[in-house]
Amino acid sequence: MDFRTVIRPAEGFRGLVRHGSPILLMGSCFTDNIGGCLRDELFEVTVNPFGPIYNPLSIKQGIELLCRGDGITSGSLFEREGMFHSFAFHSRYSDADAVEASARMSCSIREASASLRKASVIVLTLGTTRAFVLKSSGEVVANCHKLPSGEFVQRNLSLEETYAALSETVGMIRRMNPDVKIIFTVSPLRYLDLGAHGNQLSKSILLLAIDRLMESEATADIGYFPAYEVMMDDLRDYRFYASDMKHPSAQAVAYIYELFRDTYFDEETVRIAKEASALTRRLRHTVTTVSPEMALKEELARKEAAALLLGRYPKLNIAYERYFKYIGQ
Repeated sequence: MDFRTVIRPAEGFRGLVRHGSPILLMGSCFTDNIGGCLRDELFEVTVNPFGPIYNPLSIKQGIELLCRGDGITSGSLFEREGMFHSFAFHSRYSDADAVEASARMSCSIREASASLRKASVIVLTLGTTRAFVLKSSGEVVANCHKLPSGEFVQRNLSLEETYAALSETVGMIRRMNPDVKIIFTVSPLRYLDLGAHGNQLSKSILLLAIDRLMESEATADIGYFPAYEVMMDDLRDYRFYASDMKHPSAQAVAYIYELFRDTYFDEETVRIAKEASALTRRLRHTVTTVSPEMALKEELARKEAAALLLGRYPKLNIAYERYFKYIGQ
């Protein structure tokens, strides 16, 4: 007798995600979780080029920016408490220097725009239908940057608005990259400031909009990955949440990623991912209690291990260079 609901991998998608093929991921902070897992296994990923984006309209606006490829001017930023911000970007891109902030944002747009054009897969993770509208301009912002709540109007997108935003997003992506496969997913993060019922209504609208989109498109180029369902119906236990009782724990993320792997990786990709993960774990490991001679020996051993892996799998080179830069080596 089974005492839990096990969600099995969907059939027919193995080999969709593979090494050496660029992948763009955008959406909620759960995107950072899955993108981080892929990065650790040396997939060529671009993860949340604007930082976390939660609602479908903001994701659509982000794709519009990538399609145009325009940079962010320092004059378009606003200053708050000594830092310069953009309503399109998370504060991880903000800076005390407006020119530096705009350069960082523009660089991210250029890199992600190139990724959009050549990606084999795009993963879009929707978090909520709640949107914040800036009163002074009427624009939906991706990030409020802790400005006073009185400067915004908060509203929930309707099913029709959500569907329209997703449909327009897919249209823009296809014009830029006709061959790309798009995977939608709904974040398992619980938005409890909406209330338990409000959170469920929001998630339901997202699910209905994605389902309507897939029905209307009727193509294998658009798919759905059940991250939300795994958290709600398979794991279904508070021990799989972080201490805030909202975000999935590291164990839950690993479990959901395992289903992602079983759904989209073929046998060769699984094998390479395992070897790549062993290398990146070694690169991240810091030894502080050894002599300088031993530290140098370990550094040379790491370089040799990397050279051997890249020699066997040259298609990992771009991902490795990005990972090396990412960990700050």
